[in-house]
Amino acid sequence: MSIASEDLRNCPARITLDAAQLAFFDGLPAEAPSVQTELGCELELGHEGSHAALGQQVDATMWWIQWTLSASEINPYTWCPAKTTPHVEQRHDDDCTLFDGHPGRHVDGRLTQRGEAGSATPAR
Repeated sequence: MSIASEDLRNCPARITLDAAQLAFFDGLPAEAPSVQTELGCELELGHEGSHAALGQQVDATMWWIQWTLSASEINPYTWCPAKTTPHVEQRHDDDCTLFDGHPGRHVDGRLTQRGEAGSATPAR
């Protein structure tokens, strides 16, 4: 699936992780930087459903914080399959950095939103 770049417009929602959420991330078997206590939503502005921010990656599993005004939870996901170079096993900076099944447009590692030929094509 080919994806063209556009200006980034992320959702402005933020969450402050509680002690239990931080303890969960600290207990994961990953050599990674410590998780920030405050995270911002990584989905596009005006997205449907709960907000989401990547908390930690362990091997092929990405642990995402998802939240609404009344609740938050940590969920395991795999990478979104949208790639700039289809049928290539390795991930590149231009591939979508969100989770499989995310709402809204794809976002690449250069922090730009993507849609088919610059349109507002939703992720699948």
